[in-house]
Order: sequence, then structure tokens, then C-alpha cells
Amino acid sequence: MKNRIIIGLLLIGMQSYAQNLEEYIQIAKANNSKIKVARANLKLVNEKQQEVAHYDNTNFSFGGFAWTPETRVGAQLFKAGASQKLPWIGEFKAQKESVNALAEIKSVEVFLSELDIAYAVKKSYFELYQQRAIAHILNENKQILKTYEVMALAALENNRATMSDVLRIQVQKNELHRKIVKNRNNLEILKENFNRLLQRDKTIPLHIPDSLPLLDTLRVKLTVNQHPVLQKISKKERLYKAEKELINGSKQPKISLGLDYILVAKRSDASPIQNGKDILMPRFSLSIPLFNKKKYQSKLNQVQIKENMLKDEFKAQQIQLEIAIAQAKLDIDNALVTVLTAQENKTMIQRAIDVDLKAFETGILDYDKILQLQLQKIRFQLMEVEAIKKVYIAKAKVSYLSDS
Repeated sequence: MKNRIIIGLLLIGMQSYAQNLEEYIQIAKANNSKIKVARANLKLVNEKQQEVAHYDNTNFSFGGFAWTPETRVGAQLFKAGASQKLPWIGEFKAQKESVNALAEIKSVEVFLSELDIAYAVKKSYFELYQQRAIAHILNENKQILKTYEVMALAALENNRATMSDVLRIQVQKNELHRKIVKNRNNLEILKENFNRLLQRDKTIPLHIPDSLPLLDTLRVKLTVNQHPVLQKISKKERLYKAEKELINGSKQPKISLGLDYILVAKRSDASPIQNGKDILMPRFSLSIPLFNKKKYQSKLNQVQIKENMLKDEFKAQQIQLEIAIAQAKLDIDNALVTVLTAQENKTMIQRAIDVDLKAFETGILDYDKILQLQLQKIRFQLMEVEAIKKVYIAKAKVSYLSDS
């Protein structure tokens, strides 16, 4: 029954801290300028989808003759025409495919920006937890040292302690006060910077937990195969394929269809057949790349080189992620060992302190010994919260690297 209660309390603590942290992450995602820029770039590419796969402008022309040329059926007065370039087969499809592939890459970049800010928020959040826990430890131990000081002063009057005992306790009490002031300053700056990270007013109060449950750190995901960095590299393959299709389409002959109309005046001095009949002339033009084939081949070669690089780029990035995630997992394991050791040691030291205080009821208290024990306990308490912070930051790193 007791174990169930402990586990229940741990789960409640996990839910509370996770809810606060998730709220801060969502605020950061909504306000972060880097994410806004990434989303704007995605919006630009999506807007570009409306730009591609359209015919070029239709050309219209109109001109009058400075000297009207005479023909058998009359004088030519002016000429008007229209022409339209036609895309090569599959050109529109390649344009759409290129933009769609680029949109997918930009979408991944948005997600990567969100992952970056989430990790930054978590890291800052756990640093805040550490400083708050340190404040609690230092203040608690300062009160204990004050108690020892009162005991030593009382014992001094009865010749059961020396002035040296009192002074040593006061020195350590003053040292704790210095650390308390330093910690207070650090905590204030961390709070302001955390709000800056969320891009909101730096004076807004924060909700930081008094403790973090280690039970939550035991659940980690260690795969990197679906990380957005790798997805981004994979999606470039589709983009390069579309670029090659566009280049192949660009080096094909260009076709243009047109129609010219010439107004012809009637002759008054004669009446030939079809006198004054206007001229209507369909036009067909073909643009052939005879002398610039090397330009298109060079473009294709450049895209092919980029495409060939993708496999090595993917493998190199995958190895970096695997190394980083292995190091983060090692950091978790080592920090957990430190936490458990610190917890055990501070418990044993407290037992030693309790034994000495119990003996004080019937004898003289060894103030130097109990002071050293108390300082040792402080050291292990600080070691514990430092290790807990490292556990959670390493777990956040694992989450970032594995996108879990």
C-alpha cells in the first residue's frame, strides 16, 4: 500500500511539472522569431505554387507602314499580330514537383526550429529548477547553523564549548549567506532569461517545481532514423529529381504559335479579283538550342553531383546523431549513479548527526565534528540536485535527437 502511495505521488509530480513545461514550450513556439521566419519561408514557397505552371504572356503587336507597300489587290495599311509560347511536354508538371519538394523541405525546417526551441526551453527550465533547489538547501542549512550557533553560545556560558567553536560556526553561516545572495542573483537572471527565451515580459512570474521525479527519466527513446535532419536530407532527392526534369525541359526546342493580320485598302484605279482583301497569316516558330547544349549539360552535372552527395551527407549526419545520443544516454546513466550515491550518503551523514546530537544530551558536543558533517551533507545535497538537472537535460537531449 505504501509503495502504491509513493508511486502515485511521483506520477502526480510528473504530471504537474510536465504540464507546466509543455505550456512554456507552446508559448515559446508561438512567440519565437526564428520559428516565425521558418513559417514565413514555408508560406512563401506555398504561395509560389500559385506562380508556376502558367503560360508565358501572350504577345500582341501592332504597326503601321511608313510607306504603304502596294500589292495587286491594294495597299497594305497596317499590321497586327499575336503569338503565344507553348511549354514543352511535362514542363508544368516538373515545375509543380519542384515547388512541392521545396515546400516539404521548408516544412521540415519549421519542425526543426520548433525542436530547437523546445530543447532550449527544457534546458533553461531544468537550470531554473537546480537554482531553486539550491536556494532551498542553503536556506534550510543556514537555519540549522543558526541553531548550532545558539547551542554553542549557550554551551560557552557553561564552559562546555569554546569561542573557537562559536566562531567556526559563524564563519560557515556567513559563507552560506554569501552563497544564498549569489544564488538569489543567479536565479533572478535565469528567470529573466527564461522569459526572454519565451519572448515575453521578463517580469512575468514562473512556476518551477520543488522536485523532479526520477521515474520520468527511465523512459527514453534511442532511435535517430526518423529525425527531421535526416528527413530533410532525404527530401532533397525529390527536389533534385524535379530540377533535372526542369533542365531537360529547358534544353528542348521552344515552340511558338502566332497569327498576323494585315489591313489592305481597295484599289480605286482597278478592280482585280479579291480587290482590297485583307491578309491573314498563321505563324509557327521553333527555337532550337544548337550552340548552348554544354550549358544545360553542365547544369545537369551539377544537380547530379548534389544528388550523389546525399547518401554520404545522410550517413555522416546519422553517425553524428548516434554519437550524440549515445553520449546523452551515458550522461543519464552517470548522473543517475551520482543521484543515488548522493542520496545514500546524505542519509548516512544525517544519521551520524542525529547520533551526535543524541549524545549531546548527556555530554559535550563536538562542534567541529558536527559542523564538518553538516557541510558534507550540504555538499551531497548540492551534488544531488546538480545530478538531477544533468539527468533531465540529458533526457531532453535524447528527446531532441530521437524526436521522441
